Formats: sequence, structure tokens, C-alpha cells
Amino acid sequence: MSPELINNIATLVGVIVAMVGAFLFAFWVAMGIWAFNDIRTRSRDWLVILLACVLVLVFPVVGWVLYLMIRPKNTLADVYDRALEEEALLRELEETMACQACGVPVKEAWVYCPTCHTQLQHSCPSCSKLVRNEWEICVFCGAEQLAVDAPPLTAARRAPSNPFFRGERPAATPVEPDDELAYRPVRMAE
Repeated sequence: MSPELINNIATLVGVIVAMVGAFLFAFWVAMGIWAFNDIRTRSRDWLVILLACVLVLVFPVVGWVLYLMIRPKNTLADVYDRALEEEALLRELEETMACQACGVPVKEAWVYCPTCHTQLQHSCPSCSKLVRNEWEICVFCGAEQLAVDAPPLTAARRAPSNPFFRGERPAATPVEPDDELAYRPVRMAE
């Protein structure tokens, strides 16, 4: 072998080693930067950030794998979004009106609870607008409200209720013989 060929091969090997070394150094720095950016999105604790970067930089590939195994699962943005969702759900639940007697959700415009038939609102003696029974004053005219005892519903005003809800059996309803499509309840054996 000629010394010129050996010199060219040595130069080529030196360039390849330098390129591989530069690539490995760039990869090592990139892992450190990635770990720094990733842990910053997951934690605000500077000690944790520092330890994660040191782990990845001191033990390049093994440290990176270990970091991926022990890093926090959720980012701070995910935690913040979940907290906002929970707060929105809690506000929605707080805004949902419920019957004072049975706790079933009711609409604001309802005067009687459809489940337990409790009166939910009454007319203000001053302005005649509907006022919730638990309010101490009328929100429309400011008149003080007296404690209202809900009068029992008369049979004419009582809404039909579901007998299964109260644990009763429904009574058999008579069906006209000429009505072919009528529903005929089946009596259960006792």
C-alpha cells in the first residue's frame, strides 16, 4: 500500500468518525433539550426538571428510557383542562334546581314537582309573579315573603303518577271491546 492511499483512507476514516461523533453529540444535546422541554410541560418543580435533564445527559440512552418510564403521565395543560371541566360540571350541578322534598331535578318554570307533587313556587302577594318557596323576598318587587306551606294537591290538580315508582302494581284498565289496537295489561300472578 502506498502512503498516499493510507493517508486518504485515514482522512476518510477521520471524517467519518468526526461526522458520527458530531451526530452523537447533536443527538445527546437534542435528548437533553427534549427532556428539558418535556419535563417543563409536566412539572413546575425546578428540582424535578434539573434531575430529569441530568438523568438524560449523564446516561444518554438508558437515562432517556428511564425518564420516559418515570415521567409524569399528564402535562400541566391536561391537568388544567381537567380542572376546568370539573369546575364547569360542578357549576352545572349547582345551577340545576332540585325539588326540596324529593331531590329530583326540576325546571325553573315548574310550579309543582312532577314526582312528589310538592309546590315549588307561589305567587308574590305584591306583584303576583312566581317566587320560589325558599326565597325570603320577591326578587322582582323586593316584598318580604311569608313562609309558605304547600297546600296538599286535590285529586283534580294531582298529576297522574307512575305506580311502579312507588312500588305499587298498576290497576287493570278496562278496554272497550270495539278497540282492536288497545293495550291490554297482563295481570301478574300473586
